[in-house]
Amino acid sequence: MEPGEIERLIKERKAKPDKSIYEHSLGAMNIARKLLKRIPHDAELDECLLRHVFLHDIGKLDDRFQERLKGNRKKAPPHAYLGLELASRLLDCPEPYRTLALASILTHHSDLHPTLYSEEINRGESLIINGIAVSNPAETAKHVRNRLATGRLAREHGFTGPEGKVRFRALYTLFNGLLRVSDWLESAGLGADFYHLNSGAVVRGAVLNYLSSKGFSPRDYQLAVTGKGGGYFRLPTGDGKTETSLLVTSDDASKVIYSLPTITTTEAMRKRFESIFGPDRVSFSHGMLFLSLYLSGKLDEKLIHRYAMKPIFVSTVDQVLLAFLGYPRFPVREFALRGAHWIIDEIHAYTPFTLSLILDGIEYALKYLGTKVTVMSATLPAPLAEELGRRGLKELLPDKGVASRYHSRRRVKIRIGNGNLFDAVDEIARQRGKVLVVANTVGRARRVYEEIKAKRDDVYLFHSRFINRDKREKMELVEKIKSGILVATQVVEVSLDIDYDVMYTEVAPVDALIQRFGRVNRRGKKRGIAYIFEPEGNKKHLPYDRDAFEETLNLLGELEGVENELELLRLNDRFYTAIWNKYERELKKGFLWKSRDGLGRITKWSRGEKLLSTRDTFMSLPAVPRPFLEKAIDYASRWEERSHEKRLDATVYVIEHTVNVPIWTLKENLHDNDDLREHFGVFGVELEYSRETGLTEEL
Repeated sequence: MEPGEIERLIKERKAKPDKSIYEHSLGAMNIARKLLKRIPHDAELDECLLRHVFLHDIGKLDDRFQERLKGNRKKAPPHAYLGLELASRLLDCPEPYRTLALASILTHHSDLHPTLYSEEINRGESLIINGIAVSNPAETAKHVRNRLATGRLAREHGFTGPEGKVRFRALYTLFNGLLRVSDWLESAGLGADFYHLNSGAVVRGAVLNYLSSKGFSPRDYQLAVTGKGGGYFRLPTGDGKTETSLLVTSDDASKVIYSLPTITTTEAMRKRFESIFGPDRVSFSHGMLFLSLYLSGKLDEKLIHRYAMKPIFVSTVDQVLLAFLGYPRFPVREFALRGAHWIIDEIHAYTPFTLSLILDGIEYALKYLGTKVTVMSATLPAPLAEELGRRGLKELLPDKGVASRYHSRRRVKIRIGNGNLFDAVDEIARQRGKVLVVANTVGRARRVYEEIKAKRDDVYLFHSRFINRDKREKMELVEKIKSGILVATQVVEVSLDIDYDVMYTEVAPVDALIQRFGRVNRRGKKRGIAYIFEPEGNKKHLPYDRDAFEETLNLLGELEGVENELELLRLNDRFYTAIWNKYERELKKGFLWKSRDGLGRITKWSRGEKLLSTRDTFMSLPAVPRPFLEKAIDYASRWEERSHEKRLDATVYVIEHTVNVPIWTLKENLHDNDDLREHFGVFGVELEYSRETGLTEEL
């Protein structure tokens, strides 16, 4: 076919029911042009990048696609495959960019994998126009797919060794991320301004307006870091870490991506950001996104939120790490980081393996995506600060400058209790005001709760073994408690904005204890007290690392003598120095840089989510407890006969009645049902359940 004939056809034939292929392609290309202006990249690639965006839907010329669009046909061969050979004739780029562009077109709806479109290739499926096979893309598709999937194209053009593979990956995600985002925005009737910030100054202005509305002026240290673009710092709780990190945003930032450790903190920050920037500018994502959107009546916005389609994106850190692990649609996730300001909150809260992924991801984003990165924590340990420096981040607030702020904080007096937590039950029951009791395991928390509950009524229990519906309600209740006793596990460390008068806690690693102390006298208006008790038994360290637990025991005497938060900070530095070798072992492995499942791959790897949920943690799996199991299985077994609306109702029911169960508990009480696993990805667990105390495990 001649170029003139192709141009005529793409103006005549439809990409959407109300839009020609030409109109859609031109619109996507214009969006891509605007997106490229906001991200760091090699400008010499612009012509090739834009041209491949324009050509991405040329396979829709096929008669069968046109018939399907009119409703005369249910299915048609994939247009991304059908148009590839025709696109190759019209794409004039030097190698390897030409083949990368073709690979991007081939994978703009399906991630690259070694057998992509094998059925179509084996059938020799052709592009058919007016009943005539005008192009057979089989050999082109096979050639492009195999050269990328095997790494041959990268090697042929000098992208060798671990670093070469990573550089090649970054090129592929530039092409494919740009194409997918531009295509999606145009199809949704949205523009580049919906996706990117016009300027980072917009972020800083919104934060200053927010502070002013609350009656605050920016502090000296906040003014000192304004517009710096990235780095690391630590500030005491209550000193405006979030606002400070946002003020760091530089003018050239394309987005703000804000990462947190938990779903709860992400939901809280999302609401806060919506009040600062407006709901129309904020997207969010976490493991319970479906349920969150369903409850707010916004299920149709799932793609907008999951793939950071708005200028401000807040999510759990795993949603960003999945981009580096080849998770489905990883080029879209990675594209959001290009030129963005990535803020990582509560950096201390991660296990050694997850921290290693974060640090590798920071290094990659800085080098290859043009990302600015800011890391912060109230308890940022010195060894981690040094590691951040080695990865390319600078200290934003020198230690000397903030030491006085820590020194002035004298919120909690620490005392070492006699015996264990159960020995203090009578004393706890006599306390007045707001009392927080923290046990390290769910079993002990439930036992303490039941013993105190026998002595007074205003006692509440909160831990991780409640079904999702009750967990949400428990969190809302806990945040509203005006007086009484809350018995909890470590879920209170970084998840809730709560303020108690006195705390009774079991020994936990120093950094975890500091987080717990932060739940006492949080506003600094009085002097709180925290009592620490040592658990009993051979496995008293669980669920924590034994070495970290025992190092804390060695420091207990010094903890009791701490006068202010600066001394706590110094003690935390010593604690981390003593246990840092365990972190170093993971950091040296460089999973993202060295593993075949890390940054060197450009084929999809769907096991990334499982890796994040199981490494360095006690593995838990989602399960439906016995009281809700019969109904959940009924929903699953009759799935095929249910309407779309009924399937949606069933999905919500199962998600809301699911709890994460430790694998050893699940194995002993498993109710395995094929339909339940197939349709909902959950198990059944033959244990009773109480809305008051949660899953009834053996103590």
